[in-house]
Amino acid sequence: MAGCTALPFGDDRPPSDDRALETIDRTAAAASDVETYRFEARMRASATADDRERTATAEGSGAVNVSAERLRATTRVDDGDGPLAAGGENEATIETYVDGNTSYRQCRPPWSGWAVESVPESDRWRDATPLSNHLTLLERSRVYWRGDRTVDGNRTVLIEAYPTRETIQSLAERRQTAGETGLADASLENATARLWVDPETDLPVRSRLRLEIARGDATATATLTTTYRGYGEPVSVTIPPAATVEENQYELGCPGS
Repeated sequence: MAGCTALPFGDDRPPSDDRALETIDRTAAAASDVETYRFEARMRASATADDRERTATAEGSGAVNVSAERLRATTRVDDGDGPLAAGGENEATIETYVDGNTSYRQCRPPWSGWAVESVPESDRWRDATPLSNHLTLLERSRVYWRGDRTVDGNRTVLIEAYPTRETIQSLAERRQTAGETGLADASLENATARLWVDPETDLPVRSRLRLEIARGDATATATLTTTYRGYGEPVSVTIPPAATVEENQYELGCPGS
């Protein structure tokens, strides 16, 4: 991705490649038939302010059952050396579940309980899941064919896009993640989205989103890489009983978030 920071946003770029458009169309069609899948995600964010740099990382895994409209994810977060606003530990493992239009997110130490929130409704429940969300990002952007790439020893096709600020922000708002990604009161300077597709099945193998953000004198770069597997395999998602007990719930988000 070297050199991407000097390039303009998507609206100023050349028209999409026909091969890229055809690939995205086939991939979207194939993904629309998927009822279950699993994913692993890795995120790395680095921020610089007052000549100091801080890095945070997160990694996790999850599974989606579109038919049951349920999702589960486990994420391990490491905030590095910086203090947390809520006074919690720098490392934490967080469970997240979605049941229909309700999400349950485990609060990180020192807090217990669950943040229970309504997920914005869309025409299709699957649209807010990780795979469909990234595909929508490419469908709303100008896309470019980057040829064959090898992923874990297998041939894939790489498609690249440079989404606009408006596209990134609209999808973040749909997933209620604007604050989590730092977009709520920041300027999005650049964005690069990539998708590796299996040419045999037209299904995604890996996706990557890289954001460059500025807020005042501070700058930040965040990269989220997600791999997809287990298409069509059985997925069972059970909401923890503790998450559904009213006295364990926070309706306005976890304390300190």
